Amino acid sequence: MSRWIRNPGLVLMPALLLSVALLGCSGEKKKERKGGDDPTKDGDAAAGELKPVKVGTKTISGTVKLGKEEPDYAKLNADLKAKIDAKPKDKAACEEAYKQTLWLVDKDTQGVQNVVVWLMPEKDDQFFDVEELAKKMGGKDKEVVLDQPHCHFEPRVLVLFPDYIDPKQPGTADDPNYVKTGQKFYAITPASIEHNTKVQPPQGAGSGMSKVVPRSTQKDPTKGVDVSAATGIRPYNISKGSIKIACDIHPWMEGAAWALPHPLAKVTDKRGDFEIKNVPDSGKVRIFVWHEKAGFINEGGNKGQLIDVSDAKKDFTINDVK
Repeated sequence: MSRWIRNPGLVLMPALLLSVALLGCSGEKKKERKGGDDPTKDGDAAAGELKPVKVGTKTISGTVKLGKEEPDYAKLNADLKAKIDAKPKDKAACEEAYKQTLWLVDKDTQGVQNVVVWLMPEKDDQFFDVEELAKKMGGKDKEVVLDQPHCHFEPRVLVLFPDYIDPKQPGTADDPNYVKTGQKFYAITPASIEHNTKVQPPQGAGSGMSKVVPRSTQKDPTKGVDVSAATGIRPYNISKGSIKIACDIHPWMEGAAWALPHPLAKVTDKRGDFEIKNVPDSGKVRIFVWHEKAGFINEGGNKGQLIDVSDAKKDFTINDVK
């Protein structure tokens, strides 16, 4: 008995050896990157860095149509008229806005206008390398103009390309390194009555603003409001939703925008058609199809629908007009 008391280490040694062995197996936790990607061979320094996906020469086109259920156009127009008539001071100037613009549907084809369609890479830790496309931007691509001539926003829905991800130093999915494209976003109004433009970006997309718009025209939008400068709008996590646009003076005026880090996006035309160019030449991408009222109509919602770039034709149907 006295032998064990004089040498307590002999009793504890087996337990200590077992503990050391267990720590050697599980004591050091490996860092995991977002999305469950495997660590890089170079160690944790490069873990989480965004990977480029080259844009290519393919095109994806399609049509967005209305299903069997149709919106109640009569009610939409009646509600709109009631709101406009409640502002008798501006009624005469706003009479041309009596027709609703939330649901613009071609009577012959059932194609839906103002649906935003865009692509994203297959994985969250990837980005489209569009530096060369950004450098070639010019003309109408350099300026996005939001007009309000008849107490409606024209266009009601738009896509912005304010920044792209730097392919030399892309950063991470949680903290991308953006480079400005130089695109300008202006709000104008040629109307004789006063309008203001209220822009509400979601978290991470810039600052909100509400400004009275000076009288201005498409010929010189710089006389209007430089929304880009006032808000600093930039690409953001699309799960936060669209950028809301409104007019505080005329509450029926509503619109929406999306700010993306690439130009692989389109808004459907009067027949519901879209065409996206510069699609990668191989592999898979995610496609997003969004309507201001119906929301995301693609499979996967705001996570996108995975498609192969060989699927050059993609049509969509809005079955729930909500």
